[in-house]
Amino acid sequence: MRSVMIVDDESLVRIGLQSMIDWEAHGYRIAGVFKNGEEALAACARQAFDVVLTDIRMPVMDGFALIRGLRTAAPSAQVVILSSYNDFEHTRQAIRLGVRDYISKYEMEPEELLRVLGGLDFEAADDEKGGAGAASDAGGETGYDEEARRLLESTDVRASAAGETPAHSRAFPALAAVLAGRGGLFRWAALKPVPREGGYAAAERRAMLHLAEELFARLRLPAPFGESGDTLHGGFVCEGAVPAAADLSAAAAAAASEEDREAFARMGLEWAAAFQQKLNVTLAIGFSAPQPIGGDWTAARRGAEAAADVALFEGGIRFRETAGERGEIPDAEWLELYKRFKHRLRLLQPGALADDLHALRAERGDRYQPAEWIRLGVSTVSQLADFLIERYNPGPEELRERFGALWPFADAAGRIRTAEAWSRTLGEIAAKSAELVARKQARDGWVARVRNYVETHYADPIRLEDMAQLAGFSENHFGQRFRQETGRSFSDYLTDIRIKEAVRLFRETELSTEEIASRVGYANPNYFVKVFKRATGQTVSHFKGRR
Repeated sequence: MRSVMIVDDESLVRIGLQSMIDWEAHGYRIAGVFKNGEEALAACARQAFDVVLTDIRMPVMDGFALIRGLRTAAPSAQVVILSSYNDFEHTRQAIRLGVRDYISKYEMEPEELLRVLGGLDFEAADDEKGGAGAASDAGGETGYDEEARRLLESTDVRASAAGETPAHSRAFPALAAVLAGRGGLFRWAALKPVPREGGYAAAERRAMLHLAEELFARLRLPAPFGESGDTLHGGFVCEGAVPAAADLSAAAAAAASEEDREAFARMGLEWAAAFQQKLNVTLAIGFSAPQPIGGDWTAARRGAEAAADVALFEGGIRFRETAGERGEIPDAEWLELYKRFKHRLRLLQPGALADDLHALRAERGDRYQPAEWIRLGVSTVSQLADFLIERYNPGPEELRERFGALWPFADAAGRIRTAEAWSRTLGEIAAKSAELVARKQARDGWVARVRNYVETHYADPIRLEDMAQLAGFSENHFGQRFRQETGRSFSDYLTDIRIKEAVRLFRETELSTEEIASRVGYANPNYFVKVFKRATGQTVSHFKGRR
């Protein structure tokens, strides 16, 4: 595999070159990225490079000085100029210095870059190196790179959940040596790009990884670990007063945590700004609590990712020790919420249902994990979908036309990853559902709605104020309108429905009076007996005796 060096003082150019093609798939490996010729030339003293992609105009040491230095430091390296629009004279001068080719860095396409690389004469260069060729880089990953890859695999949350042994520093000596450079504590950092519709292309993900590596490289003693799933990972030595490893204690860790948190927060803000400005990517950042370098790195990763999940959902930067202990919604609370939301649906109040969810988030937002809020949203809109289908029987075309990408509700709610999207999506689903209900209500008529509700829920407690809300009237106006439309009071109508059902149960079953009273909505059997006699002109005992 051929090793490649990139030298350019523009961060976007460095990131773009690293991410625009899958280098390893074409037989190359990015072995060094530098912002001026001095850094690049120093690197040539430590390792061999097969290809050097370099700008001409750079501070400290420009491209011409670098090319001249490469004659001695790396005579077999193939040099390609990264040319700007107005650099033709410079490019021509560089070619006279032995540069193999040039490419416009502002108009470059992946195909053009691969064409230039494919035209390089590596055979002649290999002869200059005594036939070593690509074998000089046959080792592939460095010890650090190999350890970083293994670390992310060994600390994977799925592997940890399967009961595998946690990762410790003794299994990763190269990484531990970097982190141990200043003391006994470090933080694991997890960087999560905020998901967007359609996801991120492979080139965009590579650009994120390279930008993260470049940002990490500016810090003292960073340990970038790499990418796993949708998250970028790294480790950083705590900046606060760090006690010796033998003196580590909960109190010492807490003191170090408080002292260095502000520095890490500033660093996170700089990262987020760089991702936004350079890649138009919004970044969520989570830091683990300070961890002993010789401790459980699996726990460190888990803490950083938990903090990043909170940051992703709520925005900003989060530290594990200040994010709070967020758990699952208890079963008893699930049941209470289910009953409350079901009652809202019975009263045809999807808007109030959304208000309940928003109020619940405002009250208990820091009590439960982000995944729990997403699960609650999915459960609630699933109830809403079932209700709309059962109550109004809308067709597939009507649902797609009215709700668009929000249908099916559960899928739309399941794609939510942020609190802002949670509020917006649930609010839109509720608002459009309310529009559907209003249209159906206008078509069906309010009396039909009330009758349908009573005939379906006569066994439940039914209050006049609930029926007034269902009809869209005030309580007094509802009573007047119901008598005008039906010729009887609502209470007489409700009693009639319940006693008719009681008569049927007395005739067709052997249930007791108490059981029948409960089934038709009377909690007090004695009161039921009085109502039954008033409505039928017979006592319960006399009626049962005539069966």
